[in-house]
Amino acid sequence: MKFKFLSTIFLALTLSVYGAGGGKLLDLLVNETGLLEVLTKNGIEQVTARQVQSHVKNSLSSLGLKAGSSAESLQRVIAGLSNSGEDRKIKQNLLRLMNEDVESIQKQDLIEAVNNLIFLANRHGVRGSLVLACSECVNENLFLHGFKFSMEEVSRPAVKKLLESNIIPNNPRDLNRFISNKMKRLGYGDYSRASSKLVAPEREKSLAIFLALAEKNSPATALEREYIDAVVAVSTTPSGKVKLLDEENPHSLWSTFAINGADEEYLSGMTALLKETAQKGKDEVSKKEAFFAVLDETIGKTSKEAQDGVNSLRLQNCFFGK
Repeated sequence: MKFKFLSTIFLALTLSVYGAGGGKLLDLLVNETGLLEVLTKNGIEQVTARQVQSHVKNSLSSLGLKAGSSAESLQRVIAGLSNSGEDRKIKQNLLRLMNEDVESIQKQDLIEAVNNLIFLANRHGVRGSLVLACSECVNENLFLHGFKFSMEEVSRPAVKKLLESNIIPNNPRDLNRFISNKMKRLGYGDYSRASSKLVAPEREKSLAIFLALAEKNSPATALEREYIDAVVAVSTTPSGKVKLLDEENPHSLWSTFAINGADEEYLSGMTALLKETAQKGKDEVSKKEAFFAVLDETIGKTSKEAQDGVNSLRLQNCFFGK
């Protein structure tokens, strides 16, 4: 009982220190109340701040840290992540930012630290059912503040089953090899020849999910398989060759399964839209114009609000590259 009482006192003291603006960013990342306070103090509205708080919490969980883990534990985990390429730079930058004093930290550094944490948690996390999504296309409020990513528990049963069964590797090198093998096996192209502009490192897991679901023995539902077939159709050149990753037809339609907002109604509508797109653009390598032409014909002319939505999608490049 005494230990429980003392723990409560220590927690209250800790929160009061954070509330006063003391400590390092490292301390706040493992303290939900302190993080929420420093986010709102830096001009981030409370609703958005709570979303950031949730994504940070999920990132810590993905890295294997339990609720109440110490700042030192987080530092050890980040410092112990494998070093290679872009991951090394991001890791070193995060370690530097985490040791900044909260009192003097700038808003852009706070946002950068959160982005880096989510990136590394997605790339190296041990809890696979948590997946990154780009905020530009799933959360405008986060994106407007500069938060690039969200980290959420996947909602699709088939995807969750794949991730929790460790079918999709957590190690970046193994993940790259997994994607290469699947692309070749499925006849979707040569991943080693694909431009890095087409698949950013943080989106490799989303691509792996698509490829794993595309296998015949995967747990994909009938609707999910229909969507996969539609994406493949959009990725088919006029000569009949499938190129899922093509600089002349750049798209990220394969990332849909990692986005929690993509429910059955959305998936069904997108499947129909992509089937029409593939048909309309069958004589063109790039299907972007065909996609937006079909979208305009389907909903764009129904109202000004709908047209504004279509124009916003075109500017965001959520589905097709520039």
